[in-house]
Parts: sequence; C-alpha cells; structure tokens
Amino acid sequence: MKITHYLFFDGNCEEAFNRYAEIFEVDNLYIQRFSDMPGESPFSKDMGDKIMFVSMSLEEGCIMGSDDPTGNYEKPGGMAISLHYESVEKARAIFEKLSEGGTVLMKFKPTFFSPGFGTCKDKFEMPWMVHTDQVE
Repeated sequence: MKITHYLFFDGNCEEAFNRYAEIFEVDNLYIQRFSDMPGESPFSKDMGDKIMFVSMSLEEGCIMGSDDPTGNYEKPGGMAISLHYESVEKARAIFEKLSEGGTVLMKFKPTFFSPGFGTCKDKFEMPWMVHTDQVE
C-alpha cells in the first residue's frame, strides 16, 4: 500500500505547489484547472483558473492537491505532513525553507528521538514535521 498526501487550499494551490516544487527542487508538476473539465462544470465560474488537481512526484512519494471547490474551506488541523531525511543538514535546510513566512511550532533541533526534528506551518498554513534518523 502507498499513502499519498492530498492537500486542499483556499484558492492559492498553484502558488503553494510552485513554492513546494522550488523547495523540493522538482520540475514535474502536473496541473489541471477547473476550466479544463470537459462539458459543463458543476462548479462556480470563479473556479475556472483555480487548480482542480495537481501532483508532484518526490523521491519516494507524491503530494497531490487542489483548491477547495466547496466554498467551505477549513484550515488543516489534527495532522502534519511528515518528511524524513537521513541527513541533518538536508532536513534543516528543508525545514528552514518550509517555515519561511510561516510559523515555527518547534524549532529544528536535536531531541531524545532524533538528531534533528522540527515542526512548522508553512505560509499556506500546511503543517509539516521534518526529522532525521536516530544516531545509533
């Protein structure tokens, strides 16, 4: 089984995924807009340029997302996207980029369970946990 994170945004999905592509140094965004939908769309015409579906392949997984078409967007809560790196330096660099313009919830630092761990909400209010392998 493979688990994939699917993220909803309040109209800024394209900006978020462009930022994530920059942070994770990938250029493989696959984007479909609501205006690409064949036939008559059941969604508001205001949604035309918004993202209906986006995916970005990463080293060992994928992140997908869209702008929330329901008009009832809720900020993410009770979860975090967890990223695991072997290198403390790489994890710290990713954490710093993700937290830029956002909120650091726990500074990236050594803990009893990891030589590098931190949590933040990025500027799009997505929660992230970044950590590294425990040193034996």
